[in-house]
Amino acid sequence: MASWTPDILVDTDEAGRALGHDLHQLSQIPRQPHWPAAVREGFDAAAHLAHPFAPHGARLGRRHADRFTAKWLQLRLNAWRRHRAVAPDVTPGLLRELDVTHCPVTRERLTHGALQDSDASVDRLNNDAAYAASNLAVMSVRANRAKGSLNFAQVLARAESATATDGLTPTEWLRLAVLMLGPAHATCPHEAPALPLCAPLPMHAVRLALQQVQRLFTAHCQRPAGKNRLLREFASACHGHTARLRLQALGQAVHEGLKHTDVCWDVWLQPAVMGALLRWREALDEADWARAAALSGRLSQARRETPERLRLWQLPSRGFVMARPGWA
Repeated sequence: MASWTPDILVDTDEAGRALGHDLHQLSQIPRQPHWPAAVREGFDAAAHLAHPFAPHGARLGRRHADRFTAKWLQLRLNAWRRHRAVAPDVTPGLLRELDVTHCPVTRERLTHGALQDSDASVDRLNNDAAYAASNLAVMSVRANRAKGSLNFAQVLARAESATATDGLTPTEWLRLAVLMLGPAHATCPHEAPALPLCAPLPMHAVRLALQQVQRLFTAHCQRPAGKNRLLREFASACHGHTARLRLQALGQAVHEGLKHTDVCWDVWLQPAVMGALLRWREALDEADWARAAALSGRLSQARRETPERLRLWQLPSRGFVMARPGWA
């Protein structure tokens, strides 16, 4: 087995105490006897500092957590119990930005705290990485449960099945695969397959260049004026006559396809539209595709994923916390 050196070492006890402190300060949750010892220590220390003579778990002067703070605290507690790393860029504010009204996989309206399969949940898209801003999506409990510990290849295989599997239809599995595609290939984008962008991508999650292109065409090709502006932008990346012709064909295919779909993302499920995209891509040499990819990032105002941010994913440890020697 290959050896490796973890990038980030964590004092797990201190992390547990910090979580306990936040549970006391930021919520009305009473002290729970089943919490891990370090979490209880942090909770008790915060309670003592706030009210030295109050009994354990007293709620004097404690805040009422909003939905996003409560979800953040629960996420951290569940991750701590499973020794999963939570990056510092995962905050209540991030969860607010990730919030959606409908599950991107099942398209059902999300509920909150109803103890139903439709409840919103926050999940890692790459199961071999930590909880980090660019690896998270909000989806229904039903979709999250079906995904479980599956990797991208396993999810894509279920999308290619002829029947429903584990509570999701093949199309729903395909939407899940689309969400997972970028995070699963963050370090190897050239190995990623071309999938129809049949689901909206989570804010902040890793997106591949072809997905950025699909997103732009979906957003701008409904009206002729928007389509023509986008084609003029991408024409600068096409130095061959064939590539320019196929770019025009792609724009027209998306424009026409959007007239015949109720949900804009489903346009990429139309064989003519996806075929037009792949034919244009095949007409570009690597230099032209690099220019098109850079242009898609600029037009989308996307940030490039850097090695520094990917360190937060704890990929060498498959997303598990690496404790400093001598610490539990």
